[in-house]
Amino acid sequence: MPHNFSRRHKRLMDESEQALLDAIADKTGRHSSIAKYVLNDRKTHLNWEVRHAELVRPVAEQKKRTPQVFALRNIEMRLVHGRALIDHIRTHKLRGRKRNQMFAAIYGPRDLTDAILTEHRRYMVAVSSDLSADHLIDVMYDPLGKRLLKNYRRGYAYYFDLYGQVVRCSDPALANATKSLMFEAGNKLATLRSHIRTARPDNSYANFDRQALLAYSGRQPILEYMVG
Repeated sequence: MPHNFSRRHKRLMDESEQALLDAIADKTGRHSSIAKYVLNDRKTHLNWEVRHAELVRPVAEQKKRTPQVFALRNIEMRLVHGRALIDHIRTHKLRGRKRNQMFAAIYGPRDLTDAILTEHRRYMVAVSSDLSADHLIDVMYDPLGKRLLKNYRRGYAYYFDLYGQVVRCSDPALANATKSLMFEAGNKLATLRSHIRTARPDNSYANFDRQALLAYSGRQPILEYMVG
């Protein structure tokens, strides 16, 4: 970890790594194996650390809890987008030509093998950062944000499903009809994004520095986490 990190930035990174360790300890968790790989593979870990440090920098630059929470929510939304392609392919069990159509739509004429490897690396980093950001939102105690972000994940998955149908559709009339639904879903997502960025969290809880200190001391359970 770079030595020029601020104290708050370093604490954010420490909390983020703790989330990955918690995921590994919870062997029944969906992403336990990804968290383990990210921490144990030196190159992947370094890649995650650099990217995640940039993600949480806006949080570290804020001194008050509410803007910190807003910054964390923005991170979560970005990570939803970063996971969308692989989540879509896995959810719909796309293989062969259908899978290749999705990669071509995102990556253009790029070599398919290179595109797949790049996207899977991106996905592992996004999943790991999502685990960490979700943990940080727990530390900050933002139940409203978690509910809104859950709705955003569902809404974006629906939007991306429609996008996938358009990409793979061979009927122009059906593709145009699906595009209309996609644009409608996109407008709803824009409204939800605005709400996520402006709905103030419960201010009855302390700022990040105090919350993290309590977490590390083991004196305060953070929802499903007891860090320390």
